[in-house]
Amino acid sequence: MYPGDRQSGEGLARRAVWRVGSAFGALAVLLAAVGFYYWFIARVEVGTDEILILVNKTGRDVPAGLKDDDLLSQVVLYPELVKAIAAHTGESEEEVRSGYKGIRYEVLKAGRYFPNPYFYRRIVTKTTVIEQNEIGVKVCKFGKPLPFPKTVATAPDERGPWHEILKPGRHDINPLAYEVLRFPLIEIPPGHVGVVTLLSGDDPTVKNTYTVGPGEKGVQQETLPPGLVYENPYLKKVDIVDVRNQKYDMRDADAIQFPSNDSFTITMEGTITWAIMPDRVAEVTVAYGDQQDILDKIIMPNARSIARIQGSKLPAREFIGGQTRKAFQDKLLAALQRDCRAQGIDIKDALVRAIHPPPEIASLISQREQAAQEIERSTNQMAEARSEALLVEQKEVQAQNAAVGDARREVVTVVMEAEQGKVVSVTQARREHEVAKLRLEAAEKEAAAIRSRGQADAHVVLLEYQAEAEPLKAAVEAFGDGHTYAQQFFLRKIAPAITSILSNTEGPFAEIFKQFQAFPAAGAQSGGGE
Repeated sequence: MYPGDRQSGEGLARRAVWRVGSAFGALAVLLAAVGFYYWFIARVEVGTDEILILVNKTGRDVPAGLKDDDLLSQVVLYPELVKAIAAHTGESEEEVRSGYKGIRYEVLKAGRYFPNPYFYRRIVTKTTVIEQNEIGVKVCKFGKPLPFPKTVATAPDERGPWHEILKPGRHDINPLAYEVLRFPLIEIPPGHVGVVTLLSGDDPTVKNTYTVGPGEKGVQQETLPPGLVYENPYLKKVDIVDVRNQKYDMRDADAIQFPSNDSFTITMEGTITWAIMPDRVAEVTVAYGDQQDILDKIIMPNARSIARIQGSKLPAREFIGGQTRKAFQDKLLAALQRDCRAQGIDIKDALVRAIHPPPEIASLISQREQAAQEIERSTNQMAEARSEALLVEQKEVQAQNAAVGDARREVVTVVMEAEQGKVVSVTQARREHEVAKLRLEAAEKEAAAIRSRGQADAHVVLLEYQAEAEPLKAAVEAFGDGHTYAQQFFLRKIAPAITSILSNTEGPFAEIFKQFQAFPAAGAQSGGGE
């Protein structure tokens, strides 16, 4: 360095200063290099919505004593694997985590870290966020395969879908250890229920049933009410079933056809209102299926069967009348409710809108119905005639009683006149009664004459002639015989003319009496002359 100054004190001092300066310079360079390394190379900044995953690049492999174990093939240093290695080697769990190759199970959250890139592979990734309208399911990439027949992992060292779900929110999950599957949130709307099928659980205690007990694998008897459902689709399957009232119109191609008692084909159109019984929703869904299956397998087969059974008891003409149709509808509803309730379906109503008979008999049946209505109308008229006759008779009896009471307070002559008036009134009442009776008979004949009009018309004419002759006959009987009645009728007709003639002072007949008045005067004159 300074050869000439080696022996001098000044040279020694200079060497010491140089050495100290070199040491400080080297230290400064070293500190700068270390600072540069950690700040620019080793430093990892993890944001608030990120996580840091470390992968051990150096270290030991899994011990040979674990070669036959299923854990040998795993590259994730998850807790169960760490415990197994620690138990095998006698090391602590922390020594296993840092001393063996593989993916570290734990993740580092938001912050600043300085992992050595020579020892670690550093992976910064986004944290897992489950949205409000979805759920997440973790699928473990490590562990033992699931034993049959399990569908979800329940033990910490099992590989496959995890039994717990991730609800909406942020979750710091290692994506190298777990795959997160997202599923839309199940929403059961009002008027619906959720039928739950447990995909993993105990074997059913009772075999060959549509539903099983709680916790048993299969369709659960209890259903979910309306609302949001947070269920693991690998553990539970939820089918939404509508339990509101449903209407099915049987028309056109869906109309029911059945034979009548007289072998005519009858077509019936109607509407059936139905719903699934709330306590049997799960059973019905498993046994039959959706709404269309329920219609095809339960409601329509029963409706057709009942319609054929009830329809075959009646002739075709009976289906025209409203009363018969109403009775047929009531029987159809009662039988349909009974049969469908046994299968879990509640029939609210079965309305028969129209029944169409064959065209070849429709007009004839319509005419028959009109005839039946005409008979019913005539029967009502006859009943009214009977009522009117009875009323007239009662009025006459009341008038008779009143006349008798008045006659008792008068002289014998007035009494006799009242008796005669009574007789006349009773005779007239009987005559009117007979006339009403004849009209009643005529109405009955007229109703029956719809089937045979010619005979009915002749009979009605005959009854009318009898009705006209009956009052004359009654009048003759009242006077005893025909001669007396004729004499009375003659005198009654001629009496006004005789009275008019006798009371008239003018005319040819009056001249005769005037001549009788003139004779005495003439005799007096002749006598005086003699």
